[in-house]
Amino acid sequence: MIATEIKTNMLKPFIDETINSLEVMAHLKAHVGEAFTDNVEDFRFKGYAIAAKTHGNLEMVILIHHYVETALAIGNRLRFNILNESDELPEINEEMQSALAEWGNTAIGNATQCLETQRLGIQFEPPYFILNTENMKSLLENVREIISVPVHIDDVGRFYFNLLMIDSKAGEAKDAPKIQTGEKILVVDDSKFIRRSMKRFLNSLGYENIVEAANGVEAVEMHAKDKPAIIFMDIVMPEMTGDEALKKIRATDSNIPIVMLTSVTDYTVIDRCNQMGVSGFVLKPLTAENGPSRLKVFL
Repeated sequence: MIATEIKTNMLKPFIDETINSLEVMAHLKAHVGEAFTDNVEDFRFKGYAIAAKTHGNLEMVILIHHYVETALAIGNRLRFNILNESDELPEINEEMQSALAEWGNTAIGNATQCLETQRLGIQFEPPYFILNTENMKSLLENVREIISVPVHIDDVGRFYFNLLMIDSKAGEAKDAPKIQTGEKILVVDDSKFIRRSMKRFLNSLGYENIVEAANGVEAVEMHAKDKPAIIFMDIVMPEMTGDEALKKIRATDSNIPIVMLTSVTDYTVIDRCNQMGVSGFVLKPLTAENGPSRLKVFL
């Protein structure tokens, strides 16, 4: 059984960052209620959630779990404060998902960075949306314990943080490939700024032989031509997405390590990438403080 203090340490950065980002981005104040243990058999999907899975020494899922009404209230407030849009959307459509993703990614990104400094031996998959009961059911299949913490938002409602402890063997993370400093590394991202940042992070780790691609089409071509030792590739890109490029590369090369760069995304995309074989995911945004350490795990 994982010690209670470790569970608390896992949730606290997420709660702190979420409450802080709520106030900064949506001008909403919130406070935390008492933690309690949920019954797995009675656990019910409330209508909207963002899930972040971990692997390594701790196998678990962290949920930011909303009633639909609460998610809509937060999303509309985000739209007003960030985009100055005063019309209120009545459903969680693509625009609402984008607003909630911006908030969720900020909170989750900051929280995972905080946890990395604690050296707990865990790796995070990119967070993804849960919008239906079936996805939640599949997530609960191997869960043995749920710790829940309510968060009450003034004049809005409440949502929950759920820590789902998975009944699986710990420490089964894949061995990272051993990439020599002289070997070639391919960085794929449609943002020139991100490519420059990645190159700087890799240089700081002693890797100088870096080649770049701006989309999936270029990535497929450069993989065939340059034969890199490892690929770091964004998922959302024009012309050809990262998961489409992954599929084409895997058709001719099943061995090269490929690491996907992403933020909050759809579960089906993550699942598709895992099925095609990836070495892992790097959660954006990357900063000068966390970038080298996040990349080093795969090198």
